[in-house]
Order: sequence, then C-alpha cells, then structure tokens
Amino acid sequence: MIANIYPNQWMKGDEMYSIDGKKIPILGLLVVALISLVGCSSAEPTDDPGVDRMGKYMLMNNGTEAETLIGYRYAQQNLGSEWLVLEAAMTSPPNQTATIKRENVSVTTPTGETIPLATQKDVNESWGVVMPIVNAADVVRDPMNYWQPRKKTFLMRFYVAPGDGVAFDEFSVNDFRVCEGRFLFEIPGGVQAGRYVLTIDLEESEVIIPITLEG
Repeated sequence: MIANIYPNQWMKGDEMYSIDGKKIPILGLLVVALISLVGCSSAEPTDDPGVDRMGKYMLMNNGTEAETLIGYRYAQQNLGSEWLVLEAAMTSPPNQTATIKRENVSVTTPTGETIPLATQKDVNESWGVVMPIVNAADVVRDPMNYWQPRKKTFLMRFYVAPGDGVAFDEFSVNDFRVCEGRFLFEIPGGVQAGRYVLTIDLEESEVIIPITLEG
C-alpha cells in the first residue's frame, strides 16, 4: 500500500490528515509544533559544510534553494540490504522555491559508484523485495517534523505501490510547503558500511549530504 512508501500524515487547508484520510485532532498539531521546536534547537554542526546533525540518524542541509532533512536509521540498522532507504523531507528558505527532479537525485557509494534514484519501474519490478523493506522502515523511521507548523506537508509521490495511483518524476517546494517521502536506491552487492554521498542537483545549486554508515 502507498502508506508503506510514504510518511503517514499531511496537511489539507488548516487540518491534518493521516494517510488513510482520517482527520487528526488539533492536539496532533500541538505535538507537531513541539517536535518541530525540539528538532530545530538540537542542530549540531558536522565536519561537512552546510550540514547539521539533527539527531543520531538525522542530517540537515540548509541550502540557498532548499532545506533538506535526511533520516537514515533503517539504512544503518540493515547493512546488507539490497536497497538503501533514506527518509526525506524538503522545503525552501524564505522567498525561495525549488523543483526536485528524480533524474537529479543520486547517491555515491563507498566504492565511488554513483547510483541514480530508483524509478517507479524499478520499484514495480522488485516490489516483492521492496514491500517488506519499506514496511520495516515505517516502524523505525524518525519524525521529520522539523519546520514551523505554518508550513503545509505534502507527499513527494516519487513512488506508489503497483496499481495504487500515479507516481511523479518531480515535485516542488517553497517557503510554505514541505514535501516528505523516501529516496530509494538499489545498491549492487547490498548496502555496506562506509561513506555515502547524497546529491540533489537544483536549478542554481546542489544539495550534498554525506552519510556514514558504521559497520
């Protein structure tokens, strides 16, 4: 189901809904606000320029066109998996916009090989393997609510479960819009310990987030 690929809530107007269409009480918005404030206050600089650590398995790149939050808890806990799973949330700083295209997202492995973001066709063909992986990733994923509640959250929709709607090859963000989802990469030989570098090419800049998986 699509809930196994994407985070389980989004905003519509002034209301928050779960992935199954149920309205979340206003108390849920207060919880989101508290999580956002806690997340923003916990940033620690890393040795990589422009990248802050937001949690044990959370990294943030604060770029000029886009702010990108990446979670890699599942990847760290599942070395050897055929697929690298990265939780992702993106927005833009004030008065900025950005369009993220599937073809411009890639990851460089510890061996120096550059792997493009998986396509919907890739996921369809490997759904028997991908489905249990994303189901397991749902259980361990960290909250991605690191921005002010005024920003509305939408799905990236790079992927859908086979036969469950239409996937898109790009999405856009601005300073009032956050998009959440997952980046999926099929890694030859399986995910190994080492330094991976996520790269997202934008119109005028690029997002670079090094991720170290410990063995």
